[in-house]
Amino acid sequence: AIQPELGLRVNELSQSTGKGKHTTTHLEMFSLNFGGSIVDTPGINEFGLWDIDEEDMAMFYPEMRSYLGTCKFGLGCQHDEEPGCAIRKAVSEGKISPHRYMSYIRMKGDA
Repeated sequence: AIQPELGLRVNELSQSTGKGKHTTTHLEMFSLNFGGSIVDTPGINEFGLWDIDEEDMAMFYPEMRSYLGTCKFGLGCQHDEEPGCAIRKAVSEGKISPHRYMSYIRMKGDA
């Protein structure tokens, strides 16, 4: 569980699909004690963003903001394969979670 003290009800996995069974029937937002929020959206299994430019995507990742503009190619860095990328370096040094970085790459690709 992302934050066990929330005490959210969970259900077993479906034997036929291997996915979790729904336990909630309404949308609800929860504040997380380590920052941010999460929304329980029953029945919704896909999320999309509109009107966000690919080059602005890193601004939505707070842990990446301090590295923006510090790459070899400055604000022109795509943080993907460019040499001297400060964000990729921070990932390799454990300062940014690899999971969050991959989330950024996926979201950037969908923008």
